[in-house]
Amino acid sequence: MPGLDEVLYYLTGVYLLLKQKQEGFGWLDLTMRGLTRSFWAVLWCLPAFAVIWASWRLYYLAGMPAETYAGVTFFVKLAFIDLVGWLLPLALLAVLARPLGYGKYLATVVTASNWIAVPFAYAAAIPFALTLVLPASAPFAGLLLYAIFGASVVLQFRLVWMCVGKQTLLAAAITAIFVLPPMIAGQELQGLLGTLPA
Repeated sequence: MPGLDEVLYYLTGVYLLLKQKQEGFGWLDLTMRGLTRSFWAVLWCLPAFAVIWASWRLYYLAGMPAETYAGVTFFVKLAFIDLVGWLLPLALLAVLARPLGYGKYLATVVTASNWIAVPFAYAAAIPFALTLVLPASAPFAGLLLYAIFGASVVLQFRLVWMCVGKQTLLAAAITAIFVLPPMIAGQELQGLLGTLPA
């Protein structure tokens, strides 16, 4: 598992790419080994996910009868939903790479996107943490979450745009794959697995 120094090194590259600086690619390990190691980003996101899951559990219980139980299995379901949300767009990108002609960019897009997911996860955890500490802040936290989501979409587009040689339409299509399928699948799985309050 990459240590903190290594992760910060990669995030420096992501930051430079967001600033449209080509040297950002030099800070990323774009080899097959680097691509594989980028999936360790999931574990680096776990503390942020834990905050989100804890907050969601309270939201779920608040909308359910008093005797409702939400233990370990509930968290396992949430972890599964988030894992699907992470891997589904990557699988779709791999399947569509040849038909859409971006195969040569695929490893770069996946590697960079895996690492940018780390700051995205911690940013998303902020409004959930607010609701844990100050339940009355839920309306503000909801607005903050929407703002963070909007910003993450814009930043994802900028990163992908750099990774695909500044091709705007291709970057928009890939960004849509990163955003829409996880949202749709997440909603369906929430209902199917019973993690939404009745």
